[in-house]
Amino acid sequence: MKLLQLILLVTGLFVVFAGAASADVFTVSNVAIDGYGASVTEARKAAIRTGTKDAANLLIERLTLQNDRLNAGWEQMDADIAAQMVAGIQIRNEQRSDRRYLGLLQVSFDRQRVRDFLNAQQIPFVEAQKANALVLPVWATEDGDVLWSENLWWQTWANAAPNHDLTPLNLPLADLGDRQAITALEAKLLNSDALLQIAARYDVQQIIVAIASVTAPVPALDTVPTPVLQRVRIEVSIVDWDANQRPRIRNFDIYAEGDNLRQAYQIARTGIISDLQQQWKSLAVVRTGTMTKVRITASFANQTEWQRISKALAGSSLVREARLDALSNDGALMMVTYVGTRAQLAVQLAQSGVEYVDTEIGPVARVR
Repeated sequence: MKLLQLILLVTGLFVVFAGAASADVFTVSNVAIDGYGASVTEARKAAIRTGTKDAANLLIERLTLQNDRLNAGWEQMDADIAAQMVAGIQIRNEQRSDRRYLGLLQVSFDRQRVRDFLNAQQIPFVEAQKANALVLPVWATEDGDVLWSENLWWQTWANAAPNHDLTPLNLPLADLGDRQAITALEAKLLNSDALLQIAARYDVQQIIVAIASVTAPVPALDTVPTPVLQRVRIEVSIVDWDANQRPRIRNFDIYAEGDNLRQAYQIARTGIISDLQQQWKSLAVVRTGTMTKVRITASFANQTEWQRISKALAGSSLVREARLDALSNDGALMMVTYVGTRAQLAVQLAQSGVEYVDTEIGPVARVR
């Protein structure tokens, strides 16, 4: 039986390492394109060329910090260079006439070519997604707070495509189990037990509670007649837990205005994602290509914990190699090669619920 368990553990390692793959942060979606030309074919070419350049610049902004771009003297990527990095495109919502072409463009860029370009420009960058987090969008109304019923704030998140974000936020299913796990009031009050319960349902280490309320409409400036802009306030609480299950909370507010509530909520969501990505990039940007090789002890109580540790190492973009040297029923010795700093590796592993600590026997990775 022990031999069978050992085989399963080893097999689990290679299955996890071979199959691990995060969503592609090198893909940019929903780029609006609008091109003109002597024919619809020429208009399409012009639209795709400009859209590809726009997508490439959006990608650079996604992967890098503004200060690093400024320090490198970065301006804008031109269309010719952008075209050289394209791996594939998709277009939806096409509209065309004799001399005009419109649509929404999705561009997938070649990872290695983007890396080579940024390295040549000497701009540090991040290419690792933060682990999935759960978002609880609470809609605050005069009649009470709404979490699980259909509403415009919930729809804003449901209509989004978080797969390519550096910090993907996913909605819960809103099924009976979710409704029993946490109420709108418990979410608003940041009830730790309720938040832990729904976090466990989705195996996430972080929850974002986003409480949306409509503030007083404001008149738009310099327009006649004067239209009214819709203004919303989002109270954001980012909640995770330390190794002793004590909650850690970061709060901030987002204000947004739009021609209507739908637009205002979309702008607010973009603001939340921007803040989260900025925080993540500050932690995860690799500023050195130096490789570090270290022997790590993986400590676990069962196969599930071992697979979580294996998956965390496999999913880290910092880890270049993880070699298994020895394995038992409650531990493993691994030689891990990674780039970046030790602290960055610890942060990435923590996103997957794995603690990376120094002990008397050396570095240890274990489930939190």
